[in-house]
Amino acid sequence: MKKKKNIKKYIYITLIGLLIIISSFYFLRNNNNVIDKLKTLSSVSFINNDNYIKSNELLESEINELKVQVEELKKVTEIKKIMVDKRIINASIIKRSDRYWFNIITINKGKNDGIKKGNPVISTTGLVGEVVIVNNNSSEIKLTTSNNKNYISAKFMVDDKEYFGIIKEYNTIKNELYLENVIGDISNYKDALVVTSGLSNNYPSGLLIGKIVDMKKDKFNLSNTFVIKPSADYNDINIVMVVSND
Repeated sequence: MKKKKNIKKYIYITLIGLLIIISSFYFLRNNNNVIDKLKTLSSVSFINNDNYIKSNELLESEINELKVQVEELKKVTEIKKIMVDKRIINASIIKRSDRYWFNIITINKGKNDGIKKGNPVISTTGLVGEVVIVNNNSSEIKLTTSNNKNYISAKFMVDDKEYFGIIKEYNTIKNELYLENVIGDISNYKDALVVTSGLSNNYPSGLLIGKIVDMKKDKFNLSNTFVIKPSADYNDINIVMVVSND
């Protein structure tokens, strides 16, 4: 009898042990699922938060860009008020090649808008270039900074006297234009404003080019070359104005 009781007791203890092991395994498995779910929710929350931050940054960038364009349009309006005797056609840049960054830009206006080959192009800060190719709804602009010589007739005034020269070259590294073949013994030239002279090509008189920062004599000491800091920022051109000769 005693032996049978011991056997029953042993079986009972064994069953309890198995039940504890099975319960522990079930609990751990469910617990891991819960942890995995929490990790997933945390990851999704992080991703959503990251996307939210990126969306806000993109929206802020677009708002800032719109603010810049609004400010430029305000300046365009002021320029139109000044140039009442000229027809001004607003245009936006739609293409600019990295390879020809300082040579050519493409705008979204063309023949259908009254643009013609040779029309000068300005920004809100100064001369940009001239129209060289005209399509129905777009045009290509050769920049003042182009490697192909522009030969822009320009002038400036010092002590109530006008001086004339030709701009042929642009230095991309120094961001300088050079006004060559200027005759005269000239002092007080620093910061003098250089504008188109209207004596040649398609540029009317008075379009701002830049200001003088330095002067060099030629090797025969007969003429002067003036170094000009361009007023237009050629790296940041968004809105331009085509000056029609009509």
